[in-house]
Amino acid sequence: MLAQTSADIVSAEGQVVPREQLALAFQIGGTVETVFVSEGDVVQAGEPLLQLDPAAAELGLQQAQARLATAQSGLIAAQNEQTLAETAVQTAQAQLTVAQANLALVQAGPQPEQVAAAESRVAAAEAAVIQAAGNRDTALDIADESDILAAEANVAAAQAEMQRLEQAYQEILDSCFDTPQGEVCPLFGPVEEQTRQQLDAARRNQEAAQAALEALQAGATTAQRQVGNAQVGVAQANFAIAQAQLDLLLTGATPEQIRLAEVAVEQAQVGVQQAEVRIDQAAAAVAVAEAAVSLAEAGVASAELALERTFLRAAFDGTVVSVALSEGELAAPGFPALTLANFGSWQIETTDLTELDVALVAEGALVTVRVDALPDAELAGVVTAVALVPNAARGDVVYTVTVDLPETADLPLRWGMTAFVDIAAK
Repeated sequence: MLAQTSADIVSAEGQVVPREQLALAFQIGGTVETVFVSEGDVVQAGEPLLQLDPAAAELGLQQAQARLATAQSGLIAAQNEQTLAETAVQTAQAQLTVAQANLALVQAGPQPEQVAAAESRVAAAEAAVIQAAGNRDTALDIADESDILAAEANVAAAQAEMQRLEQAYQEILDSCFDTPQGEVCPLFGPVEEQTRQQLDAARRNQEAAQAALEALQAGATTAQRQVGNAQVGVAQANFAIAQAQLDLLLTGATPEQIRLAEVAVEQAQVGVQQAEVRIDQAAAAVAVAEAAVSLAEAGVASAELALERTFLRAAFDGTVVSVALSEGELAAPGFPALTLANFGSWQIETTDLTELDVALVAEGALVTVRVDALPDAELAGVVTAVALVPNAARGDVVYTVTVDLPETADLPLRWGMTAFVDIAAK
């Protein structure tokens, strides 16, 4: 049946179709590993529907991630080398500054403050020699007769005191007498304890006085003499060093010394140049490493995309209408694997609008729709699209016109139901 036209109305036949419908296909080929859904399942946008065997894609991702880790390690190493190179430049510049300062000092000769400091060190060293000799002589000086006599007098006094206390303590012991009740010692107690403590102290005092006398009589030991002489020798050596340094300072730098300082500056300048070259090389290495990381990151992104392409996901919320593939079957790129539709909204697609009638139809035109399976229902619609390319139908050239049905209430519409439309002609 072909569309019919009157003065104000263009009538045509069509089919009820979901407003959203899509035949989904894989972008790559492979073997179907998992079918997640069945016909009639309601799915959400982005939900996986089918998946191809991911082994090759997963291996590719692992390899890409390993290359990225290697590239990142290389970048860290290059950055560390650049940091070391920058530090080396700073060190080389500091060494150049020191060498230049040393050359300036050598060329300028001794400064007054340097001479004064050297002379002060000589004077201090000379005073140290005198002090060391005096300390040695004092420590090794043999005691004279008066010192020995005084020590002997201390020994005699200590012995006399000790003897006095011994006699007093013996008298305390002798004061004891026997009685029928036993021995009685009237002086025992505090008197006896105090006298005994004084006697012990007197004995220690006598021993110390005797030791002091014997030390004076013996004089300095060989070890004491060696230590004293060594201290003097050290002080004399320090004096000689200080005097030599002063003499060298007053003499001034020789031409050889000046040349050595100049060579040190030249070497430091070369060191700075080499360090700067190393920085350029390190910066170039960092740039290469960064490029390698970027390339590896792109490789990971590409591998992740390849793995994602093993999934066929829902493009919108809807219902699975048909599944064309089963697990284990081969999927070809672009071949419809699953059909998805949203049955929440509907539209009509005409099937017999001829080239003679399509010229009278415009987008936005109001449409009255009757569904053959629902004779009591009359729906209002609006033209949303007029095909630009024709189709052939029973030998005629026809154009598909799409009519949107904004309100379908709870009508039991089904995909493919026959509908009749009356379109307001322009």
